[in-house]
Amino acid sequence: MTQRDTVLVLGTLVMAIGLSAILFVGAAATAPSEPPARPRVFFDARSSMPPAFTITEAQARVPQPFTMIVPLQRGVSDTARDAAGFLLVLLVTASTLVFANDQVVAAYRASLGGWRAQARVVGTGIAVFGLGLSALILAAVVYLGFVAGAVPRIPFGIPAALQVGFTAFAVISVFALLVLAVGFAAAAWRLGDAILRLRWLIRFAAQVPTPLVAVIGATVLYLILQIPLLGALALAVVVAYALGAVVTARLITEGSAA
Repeated sequence: MTQRDTVLVLGTLVMAIGLSAILFVGAAATAPSEPPARPRVFFDARSSMPPAFTITEAQARVPQPFTMIVPLQRGVSDTARDAAGFLLVLLVTASTLVFANDQVVAAYRASLGGWRAQARVVGTGIAVFGLGLSALILAAVVYLGFVAGAVPRIPFGIPAALQVGFTAFAVISVFALLVLAVGFAAAAWRLGDAILRLRWLIRFAAQVPTPLVAVIGATVLYLILQIPLLGALALAVVVAYALGAVVTARLITEGSAA
């Protein structure tokens, strides 16, 4: 074994020991003091998540040599969570561009135009979101009324009916997320184009590939969504814009076919 291999092995060993210490501190700081009780069938207060520990409380729950690692462990956990969220946004954007390229291109073309076209897309998205939410609430009320009125006479009817309802809601949520993914990819692409049209970046616009343009737009959107007060408003606008772009593209396609 050469000296370089020895240094690599020692460096890997040090990293493994450090990560093991961080994982041990995280597990020891969040471990419950009492064994969890067996949860009930549906909702039970005993199965709820325990309250978060402060750094001082977490340091009191770990052995003395590891107390100094608690702030580092908290920082690593927060950074890893933020990095995982950003990576998920990039993966969703890139995957949608690859597997639903035609739909993304149609939504992108539907969002082209001046401020009037952008306002029309956002307004369409708000209308579609309101109609979908109203329909979902009405369907839930009707279904719960049916469960409360007819199902109690059937043995084990209420758990089975609620399971069917939750399954249907999950399926609807998956289709809604797919639509939002297509619209978000188109919105990110549109924002990336707008950024590259700036005076000091326009000379690089023709050299940047489309996936990278969409990634740039998705990165900017993710950073905007992290702003405490502006993030909620930006999220609502992004969701409305995504839905509006997809619906407008669908209406244009159906109108052309007709």
